[in-house]
Amino acid sequence: MYDLSVFPTELKKNLATALRTTVSTPVVICSKEQIAYNLHNFLKCFSIKAQQVYFPVKVNHDTAILQFLKDLGVGFEISSAGELDLLRNIQADPEKIIFSNPIKIQGHIRQAFDYGIRTFAFDSQSELTKLRQHAPASEVYLRIAVPNKGAEWKLERKFGAKPQEAYSLMKMAIDYGLRPVGISFHVGWNNTLAETFQEAMNIAAQVTTALEEKGIKLNFLNIGGGFPAHGMDQYTLLNNISKKIKPQLAIFRIKHGMTIIAEPGSVIMANTAVMLTAVTAVVKRGKKRWIFLDSSIFQGLQWIMGGLKYQLVYPYKTAAEVPLQPYIITGATCDSHDIFAENLMLPGTVKEGDFFLVYPAGAYINSAREYNGFAYAETVVC
Repeated sequence: MYDLSVFPTELKKNLATALRTTVSTPVVICSKEQIAYNLHNFLKCFSIKAQQVYFPVKVNHDTAILQFLKDLGVGFEISSAGELDLLRNIQADPEKIIFSNPIKIQGHIRQAFDYGIRTFAFDSQSELTKLRQHAPASEVYLRIAVPNKGAEWKLERKFGAKPQEAYSLMKMAIDYGLRPVGISFHVGWNNTLAETFQEAMNIAAQVTTALEEKGIKLNFLNIGGGFPAHGMDQYTLLNNISKKIKPQLAIFRIKHGMTIIAEPGSVIMANTAVMLTAVTAVVKRGKKRWIFLDSSIFQGLQWIMGGLKYQLVYPYKTAAEVPLQPYIITGATCDSHDIFAENLMLPGTVKEGDFFLVYPAGAYINSAREYNGFAYAETVVC
């Protein structure tokens, strides 16, 4: 009855089971087996261990998923006290948490320090001042600016110290009683260009060498996240990236004696889940045909308004002779922006009660409600 050929193997098994049972929609169906497969594939590609991975909580903060990742041995990366609270719920080891937001809220630093976290990112003098006050004697690592060519969403404008600023910032950290331990970078989200990763590695190597020449020896290189996963063949692309940068990684390990750590998010989670949503109406307005679903883009898929594309899979097998027609797929809200897709070609047999599968739904869907751990502002009625 169902055609699930577009989905990865482990997720496909879970979907087949769910579709055979009565489920209440909308619902996100996530496969633990696919998470484990993706993690082990990442570890193999970069020749690292699970404890060298720090999963970004912003990617998916479902408690069951965080617990499962903890059980697999990975650490976590946070950007706020809100994300720390989520990790408190699973009693995450503070020694396996890094606070990698380069610009942090002062009270959040103190809460992290009180929990036992001792590793913090920075990229500016003002951040060092905050860390000296609220996380005294902690370990710090410098995020450097690198090109983001090939990224779907770029981060290079917002974060990262210039490479030539590295020594003065690291020296200031030492003067403030902090301990420089590493370098990090981020090539932007969903980056497909192996050459960009190579260029970032080259910049990191230059910075590391320059620091060593001035007596500052580091413990680790954090190659960040941004690995390609959304809407593409992540396994082939990741393998290509790893092959390109493995010689550089070896130099950091052998020449500089540094450990490699990473913050993979989408590449671990994106293809592990789909959102199952049901058709509530099929309506013709003039020459346009509309399909209404029982979810909306505002339930975690508002990234669509920023240009992100999701697959809408109509999983039913239909006869080849059934003609296809263009449909607008819209959500359940009364907002005109609530559009999943325009001109999606579907058989004219689509009816109320049918399912659609929105894919990939493992990354940034669940966590969009309080993204990065920052809650909606409270309302004070005066």
